[in-house]
Amino acid sequence: MPEDIKTAVIYARFSCSKQREASIDDQLRVCRDWCAREGYAIVGEYSDYAMSGRSDDRPQFQKMIANAGESDIVLVYMMDRFSRDEYDAPAYKHELRRKGVEVVSAMEAMPDGPERILIEKIYEGLAAVESVKTSMRTRRGMEGNALKCKTNGVRVYGYGRNDDDEYVVNEDEAAIVREAFRRSCDHEPVDSIASDFARRGVTTRTGRPCGYSMVYQMLHNRKYTGFYSWGGIEVDGGMPQIIDKATFAMAQEVKPKKRRASEDWGTFALSGRAICSECGHNMAGTSGRGKKNVKYEYYGCRCGAKPVRRDWLEHELAEAIRGMLRDRETALRISHMLWDEPEPEIADARRRAMASKRKAENGLQNIMAAIEQGIVMPEFTDRIAQLQAQKARAERDLASYDEARIDPEEFADFLQCGGGMDDAAVLDSFVYQVMVTPEECVATLYCDDERNEPARLSIARVRTFSGWCPQRDSNPRYPP
Repeated sequence: MPEDIKTAVIYARFSCSKQREASIDDQLRVCRDWCAREGYAIVGEYSDYAMSGRSDDRPQFQKMIANAGESDIVLVYMMDRFSRDEYDAPAYKHELRRKGVEVVSAMEAMPDGPERILIEKIYEGLAAVESVKTSMRTRRGMEGNALKCKTNGVRVYGYGRNDDDEYVVNEDEAAIVREAFRRSCDHEPVDSIASDFARRGVTTRTGRPCGYSMVYQMLHNRKYTGFYSWGGIEVDGGMPQIIDKATFAMAQEVKPKKRRASEDWGTFALSGRAICSECGHNMAGTSGRGKKNVKYEYYGCRCGAKPVRRDWLEHELAEAIRGMLRDRETALRISHMLWDEPEPEIADARRRAMASKRKAENGLQNIMAAIEQGIVMPEFTDRIAQLQAQKARAERDLASYDEARIDPEEFADFLQCGGGMDDAAVLDSFVYQVMVTPEECVATLYCDDERNEPARLSIARVRTFSGWCPQRDSNPRYPP
């Protein structure tokens, strides 16, 4: 090619997958005509399909930048095809200029003098403003769709979409969803469920085999209960229900368990609450094998402190709490501490009901006082009816809160008989923390004692009666 021939590469782009691909052809046609008219030889063409101009993550665009120097200019249909970002446009134009390349618009005239800088900045600013406006219009339209519970292009495993862009149940996928929740509620690990699904050919929406993340996200997706959500817009019952709310709630309560093949692990009720006195770290559940391959479970610490048997600690501590509750005075004191002060939510609701009642009573008194002074207005009748209804509603709310209160005497009875609670339930209800030392285990309880300090229970780890030792002549014999 002769040295005096001016060269150009053409860059074309459209941003939305809903636009027609002919948009690229139209841009290229206009740019080719411009080159023929202005005497430029085309040495390359780059086109990005369905790529936003607000991002520089465009393969053909980056390839064009990397090949900068192969032409005198980069020709675009309009400046917004090059970039719609207020920062990317000047940065990439600066990089091209360093290699002797100018960006030229086929449809936007640019002066040759110093004014070109100002005009070019105006075009860049207009492109950025138009991009933001388009984004806002798109967002507004999608929010309108969300209020009608449309899919907005969001795919959820277990659902398809109808012609109105509404979610409908895909029965084949919904069966997999229901099975995942059922197996999770039966305490089957997530990775086990995912592995089984993968073997059976269940895939993600991208075609990859089902994995841990897919099942985990499935088990925590409220949309399966019919709860529609998009961009902060939430509509309960806005889409078909696959899982009932009770099953979903049960699945959220399931705690993952470590499991090995053919291994039956117990539940460590004091996990996270048993503290090693030697180093202050939490004692983790562990196990070991004794004679005849019998498995024993312990609370142990990484610092090497003496571990404590799980079954012994949990049972002895639960029995000590039951012994404490056998004292009627103690049981009553705990009962009053729990029920004399209601939960914060109930207390707040009760205060609001009381305030509403007082406001209604004050309003009625003010109206009565006005009537007594001879002031009578047509609006009084409706206002009196409103205030009476407000007062009646507040009184009903207060009555319902009073009915919800539990009699401390009855609850003390429940505490004393145990209510059928097993060791784990007793520990979960009363134990805040257990400090494990070589000599004893000191439990701090949630309830306070008479000195308004946390109640504590101590269990000795050292046996004071050694009759269990094998008897020898040198050992003292203890009476039976």
